[in-house]
Amino acid sequence: MKAKPVATSLLMLMVVCGGCHKPVPPVEPTRQSFIVADEEQVDAFWETCQAVLRGNRFLLDRVDRNAGVITTFPVTSQQFFEFWRHDVDTAHDVLIASLSAMRRRAAIEVQSPPDNPMALNVSITINTERLSAPERQFNNSAQALRLFGEEMPGEAGEPRLTQRDDYWINEGRDGAMERRILQQINNEAVYVESPSLPPP
Repeated sequence: MKAKPVATSLLMLMVVCGGCHKPVPPVEPTRQSFIVADEEQVDAFWETCQAVLRGNRFLLDRVDRNAGVITTFPVTSQQFFEFWRHDVDTAHDVLIASLSAMRRRAAIEVQSPPDNPMALNVSITINTERLSAPERQFNNSAQALRLFGEEMPGEAGEPRLTQRDDYWINEGRDGAMERRILQQINNEAVYVESPSLPPP
């Protein structure tokens, strides 16, 4: 009885997203240049980049001003019912994340040429990964309760499967999310001008 609402929700999601297609992964870097007025605006720009990542529910891992790098921990991607999250941009990606375990990690690079520290060249990368886990074997409902534990045998004859048997497969970059984050930085940052704009 409880399976019906879940199946109905997934069916409705597939109908709504039926016309959507897989986004084309970007070939070129997702980047934009900004000109700021002074060191105070440089500091504010760095704070804006971090705030935008946090606002999209990414967890910051490394913030290195000397290297010009901000990275995040991998975060499990938004599913269709998680309307409060913002780490997936297209309907197709929401559908995929709802049907299989996906995760995303973000990286922002902010570099300046040696002769012009007020010019900030920003590059954004969002990498996606899909979880691949061997099938667990269970023969009764009591064993099903241990499905996500580390005591279940595998369908292929493994005596015991643990999280070490699971692994993540690289699915490429999420260009839509990269452009979304860059646009948010463009909207929220304080700067004098932007010599180059990202492609639509």
